[in-house]
Amino acid sequence: MNNNWFPRFAARLFGTLAAVGLAWSGLGTAVTHAQQFGGPAPSNTLMHEGQAFRVVQASDSAAAGWDLNAMQTAADASSSAFGNQIAQVGHRHSAMSQSCGSCGTQCGGACGSASYGSGGYGGGMACPTCDPYRYASVEALFMRREGIDNFTVARDFALDDVDFEWAPRITVGMVPDCVNGMEVGFTGVLNWESDESLVRNDSLATLFAVDAAWPDSLTSFGVGAANEADSQRQIYESQLWSVEMNRTMMAWNVAKLLIGGRYIDFEDDFHYTSINDGDNGFLRSNVANRMIGVHVGADIYNPIGRFSSSYVRARAGGYLNLAESDMTFGNQNSAGTDTQYTTSDNSSEFSGMFEFGSGVRYQVGEIMAVSGGFETWYLTGVGTSEEQLGRRTLNPNIGRTLIADDDVFFIGLTFGAELKY
Repeated sequence: MNNNWFPRFAARLFGTLAAVGLAWSGLGTAVTHAQQFGGPAPSNTLMHEGQAFRVVQASDSAAAGWDLNAMQTAADASSSAFGNQIAQVGHRHSAMSQSCGSCGTQCGGACGSASYGSGGYGGGMACPTCDPYRYASVEALFMRREGIDNFTVARDFALDDVDFEWAPRITVGMVPDCVNGMEVGFTGVLNWESDESLVRNDSLATLFAVDAAWPDSLTSFGVGAANEADSQRQIYESQLWSVEMNRTMMAWNVAKLLIGGRYIDFEDDFHYTSINDGDNGFLRSNVANRMIGVHVGADIYNPIGRFSSSYVRARAGGYLNLAESDMTFGNQNSAGTDTQYTTSDNSSEFSGMFEFGSGVRYQVGEIMAVSGGFETWYLTGVGTSEEQLGRRTLNPNIGRTLIADDDVFFIGLTFGAELKY
């Protein structure tokens, strides 16, 4: 049965009773501006507290083309529009409200609570509409590790700074209720290398000195004028990658806040070789920093055009650094005598990673956006090969104590694309 029969029946009944009542009592009058000063009033109006109201019978309303169903539909649409204006903005909205079981915590409390129920807007309106969504982004990082330029253990040449290197940053996430979600991300692997060598017969020396108690001559390193080398080579390699899992909180598509766990792997490796009249010397220093901890972050978007916005990306984290170092050096002379020493150490230190970036984001279509900007990272409380070799005296104890209080900067550009579906 059609549930709209009652409003039509009530309207017709009211119109009929009103017409009959006016005809019987003679109260039906129409008031115009002239009639307020004593003029006659037509019989199709009703006076109430000095105001005139036109009485329309059901038959007249039908003849005039009035449709009570259309009026009710318009009222419902107006109420629905008002409700949508106060609803939280999510990823997408459907024309009808969702059931309370699917909107999670976006109502600010239990679904169907007083703020959205009979005492709030829209009577018994359900929770604000929201479709769960997922997103995936791939960014190309073009980054450089700072601090290697001019590092050397040789007297006659030094290392150049490393080049910018490419690596991806991949993020995948889901938001089941437009507010709370989860995401995982992977960054790397970023590899940097500086490789320099020099050949100059019997004229190359090292910055290392040999302890007076050293049992071997180490003639290949170029220690002393009598042992200057013919060729030398230095290679500095650095590597970084990380993986993370975060709890996210979205705020009206203009901000993303996150907190989660992250693992960062940062490693330094330095090689030095020296050749002098058939004697071969070598030194290698390797330091591995394995950091695990928690971090917080925010992505803030500011509209600057119809389809474009600027953004700020910030991260800050504290980590337990399980650092390890290994150092190997030795000398092999032309007579076949091979001398080699290996030392190692490890320690647990507190470290930190801080990231800041900014750029521009452009919405290409309904589900795709592209972005570009710059970033800078600051890594503190880590061990580096450069730091381990700060003591330039060769003796059997070199490398037995790990130093993990160095700071490393990274700078670069980012280019990315994101899909929301």
